[in-house]
Amino acid sequence: MVAVWRFLTVVFLVAVVLGGGLFYAAPLITFYDIRSSAKTEDVAALAKLVSFDSVRTGLKAQLLAGKEGVAAPPPSAINDPVGATGNVLKDVSKTVGKAWDQLTNPKAPKAPLIPVVDVDSYLKPKSLLALTYGAGEDAPKFDPASFEGKPPMPKYTFMSLERARLTVDDAERGTTTFTFERKSLTHWELTHIALPKTGEEAAAASPAG
Repeated sequence: MVAVWRFLTVVFLVAVVLGGGLFYAAPLITFYDIRSSAKTEDVAALAKLVSFDSVRTGLKAQLLAGKEGVAAPPPSAINDPVGATGNVLKDVSKTVGKAWDQLTNPKAPKAPLIPVVDVDSYLKPKSLLALTYGAGEDAPKFDPASFEGKPPMPKYTFMSLERARLTVDDAERGTTTFTFERKSLTHWELTHIALPKTGEEAAAASPAG
C-alpha cells in the first residue's frame, strides 16, 4: 500500500512539473508557431494565433503617435456619455474654427497633413515574420530572406497566469515586445506588438562601453 502511494505521489509530482513547464513554454511555442506560419503564409493558422483587431489597434496608435506618444482612447458613449459628448463638441468646435480661419485668413500657414499609415501592411504574413525578426517600423519593406545568420531568439520579460511578454532585440532598431494573452489552459494569442522606440534605437546603435 505504501509503495502504491509513493508511486502515485511521484506520478502527481511529475504531472505538476510537466504541466508547469508546458504552461510556461506555451507563449514561447506560440511565438515560434507565428513565425513558422508567417514564413509559410499559413493565413488560417495565423488567424488562430493572432488577435488581428487588437494588434492592428495597437500598431495604429504607435505609428500615428509620433513624438507625442500614444494617447488614451476617447471617452466611450456607453461608459462615459458626458465625456463622449464633450469630445464630439470639441472636435466640431475645432473643425468650425479651422474653417473660419481659412475663410478670414487664407494666406495663413496650414497645419501639416497627418501622414497616411497603412497599418494592414504590417499584418501581412511577410511583415509579421519581419516583426518577429525585430524589423520594427521597417517590417513592410524588410525582406526576411536577406537576413544573415540565425533569426533572433525571443526572451521573456514578464509572465503571469493571464499574460506574457516576449522581446526580440535588434542591434540597429531596438527592442520589439510581443504581448500574449491566455485564451485557454494552453492556448495563447498575440494581442499587442510594441515597436522599438526612437531612444531605444539610438541606444542599440551605439551601445555603452
